[in-house]
Amino acid sequence: MKNIGICPSASKALAPQFINPIADIFAKNGFQAFIDKDYKGTTKLPYMDESTPIDIYITLGGDGTLLAFKHKYACNENALFTSVNLGSLGFMADVRMEDFELYLKDLINNDYDIDERIMLEATLDTGEKFFAINEFVLHRHTIKNMILLEVHINDHYFNTFHSDGLIIATPTGSTAYSLAAGGPIIDPKLKAFVLTPLCPHSLTSRPFVLPPDSRIKVRYFSHHGPIEGIADGFKSYPIGYEESVCLTLSPKTFKLISFAKRHTFFATLRSKLHWKGKS
Repeated sequence: MKNIGICPSASKALAPQFINPIADIFAKNGFQAFIDKDYKGTTKLPYMDESTPIDIYITLGGDGTLLAFKHKYACNENALFTSVNLGSLGFMADVRMEDFELYLKDLINNDYDIDERIMLEATLDTGEKFFAINEFVLHRHTIKNMILLEVHINDHYFNTFHSDGLIIATPTGSTAYSLAAGGPIIDPKLKAFVLTPLCPHSLTSRPFVLPPDSRIKVRYFSHHGPIEGIADGFKSYPIGYEESVCLTLSPKTFKLISFAKRHTFFATLRSKLHWKGKS
């Protein structure tokens, strides 16, 4: 029997109406459903915490909800994730709410693929480590001036960016903040990183794609006060003058369920980015 963890977004008004239908479908097929321990609504389901052995987490929301619950339940490294998309964009949350029963049937019948998405591992000067699925961002935060960020790759000097900050993104994150800052779209099956400067004070500073074995060290070189390092928009860390962060390929992966027979990444791009054209 598989254990299913249901993770509703607190900000999505539609989320509660999917909880019981999802749980009932799984119960009829011999699965046990749990609900996130912080859910505030009425439910008949048992609560789960980080120690509950969940096989598949189903989030109810958008990409942000998916990222938030992966960070919350990161200790369950081998669990799979999927999401019923209740948001407006959603490059990872590709289960459409009007078709969710079809996708649940695929889950029950093991009719799906698993995309093992690469993640970033960030290490501060203190030795503290953390991960990012989408991106790690160094940002000037409340500082009114642009900042200087010195970048070394594999111990070789690369460049010093005079900018508002720097994004180091995975292929999964290439359709998020990096895309908004002018970065390229990278197929999520690839293993690569992209460095995307934020509003650089140079017409020739452009995003740069790196292989996955790169060791990227970013050092902060301005006297304006501490800046902020942010992982996936959820966890932030202060970085002071002459302090650095080192970014490498994480030994762990983000295991995202893919229903390729129903919806491909390219179809998602066409839909979400409003591309036009006929085949």
